[in-house]
Amino acid sequence: MMMNNLYSNRIKELQLQILRNQFELISKNTILQLTILKQLFDEPKSQALYEEALSNEIIIDRLEVKIREEVAFSIFKFSPVAEDLRRIIAYQDLTTNLERIGDMTLNIIRFVRELPMSDTRLYEVRGLIIQMTDHVTQMVRNAVMSFTNESYETAVEVIGSDEVMDEMYHSLRALLCKLFSHVELQENDVQVLLNLEGVGHNLERCGDSATNIAESTIYLVKGSDIRHVNDGES
Repeated sequence: MMMNNLYSNRIKELQLQILRNQFELISKNTILQLTILKQLFDEPKSQALYEEALSNEIIIDRLEVKIREEVAFSIFKFSPVAEDLRRIIAYQDLTTNLERIGDMTLNIIRFVRELPMSDTRLYEVRGLIIQMTDHVTQMVRNAVMSFTNESYETAVEVIGSDEVMDEMYHSLRALLCKLFSHVELQENDVQVLLNLEGVGHNLERCGDSATNIAESTIYLVKGSDIRHVNDGES
C-alpha cells in the first residue's frame, strides 16, 4: 500500500511539473509578443516582425489548449484537494489571461502597422503609447513572477500598478481629444484616431489581465478569491 501511495504521489508530481513547464512556455511566449510589439514601434511595416507575431500567436493558442487538457486530466486522474486543487485551477485562470494578452497584443500590432508612427503630430502620442507598453510588459512579467515565486507582495504590487495603467489610458484619450477635436477630420484622420484608441484600449485590457494573474497568485497563496470583493471590504 505504501509503495502504491509513493508511486501515485510521484505521478502526481510529474503531472504538476508538466503544468509548470507549460505555464513557463506560455508565459515566455506572451512576453515575447509584447517585445515584438515594442520593436514594431520603430519598424511598423516590418513583415518579418509581423510574421513572427503571427507564428507566436499560434504557439500561444496551442499551449492554451494543451494546458486546459492537462488541467482537466489532473482533476480527473488525481482528484486533488486543498492547495493542489487551488494550484491547478490557478493554472487554468492564468492560461486564459495569458492567451488574452497574446490576442490583445496581436490586435495592437495590427493597429500599429496601419499607423503613421513617424508623423510629427503623433510624437507625444507615440511616446505615451511606448510608456504604456513598457508598463504593461513589466506588469505581466511581475504577475508571472508573483505566481512562480508564490509572492503575495509582488501580486499586490501588480494590482496597485494597474491604477497607473488606467491613468495612462485616460491621459492618452485626453491627448487624442486635444489633437483631433479642433481640426476638420479627413477620412484618414478618423482611421488614425480609431486605431490609436484601439491601441490604448487593448493595452489597458492587457493590464487588467495582468491584474487577474496577480489575483490568481493571491488565491493560491492565501486561499481567498479577491476578484469580486468591493472596495472597503476586508
